[in-house]
Amino acid sequence: MKSTKDHEVISFCNKREDSTASTEVLSEVISSIFNSYTTLPVSNLLCSDDDIVFIQSSTVYGQNRIIKGKMLKTSIRSLMSLDEKIFDIELDKNGAVLFTQLSDVAESPIQMLLPSGEMKTVLDPKPMRLLALHLNKDNELICGLREQGSPLPVHEFSVRQVVVFGKDYKKKITIETDINGTKLFRYPSRIRTDSKNNIYVLDRRNTDQTGRIVATDKSGRLKFTYCGPNDFESFMPTSIVITPSDNIVLSVKSQDALLVLSSKGNLIAKQFVHELDITTPSALCIDSEDFY
Repeated sequence: MKSTKDHEVISFCNKREDSTASTEVLSEVISSIFNSYTTLPVSNLLCSDDDIVFIQSSTVYGQNRIIKGKMLKTSIRSLMSLDEKIFDIELDKNGAVLFTQLSDVAESPIQMLLPSGEMKTVLDPKPMRLLALHLNKDNELICGLREQGSPLPVHEFSVRQVVVFGKDYKKKITIETDINGTKLFRYPSRIRTDSKNNIYVLDRRNTDQTGRIVATDKSGRLKFTYCGPNDFESFMPTSIVITPSDNIVLSVKSQDALLVLSSKGNLIAKQFVHELDITTPSALCIDSEDFY
């Protein structure tokens, strides 16, 4: 992949793509399939070293679990399974899995599953509820938070935040509004950071899972929002990863597509993966060898 020329971009949802950006959009994000596996439905995916993957599985029958597996040539060997109603998962540098739970669970602290199998509570932000979680390169915990009650629709008095906690789990930065006081988030469902600790939030807008990407710098200042290519009737991003060169890769299940944005919010690549016999792309991760 090659990047477009850098531009300063502040884009809003009624201006889906920056008019100053290059009109060249590449049509290839991945060139071929290296391997494929048959698994339970995958809603989230994390990659570790030594071909280890952590799969968050959610089925239409309400079954939810985390599976730790090792990728072999023709199958994934299950090493651990935990049945929990999971909203989001993250992996720390010691191989422990952090997770938050769905809104129908009465309590929603961040739990940590250690490699030994021991479980402990890491953070409980009462009275707020936890949504997405992420660890940046400095091992700071970044979480999406909301008020108690029904998550959607968002009302005038709804509280939707992205909060950065230090290594001691004390609150460092709270991101909630732009410089004009406008709420930045509706339902932060995934969070990622780049090499400069800029923050990228996959923000759901409605119960139909339409969404957008909200990008801020590490201090919480809005960089851009992105609501999908102009030729998409709806935009339902399901997963987000950041490449080593700080490009943003999105999976969009409503169009069976992968998108690549620059760190400025410009669309630089778009691929419809049904051409590779991939349908409903729901989860992405990049392993240590830069395989998706």
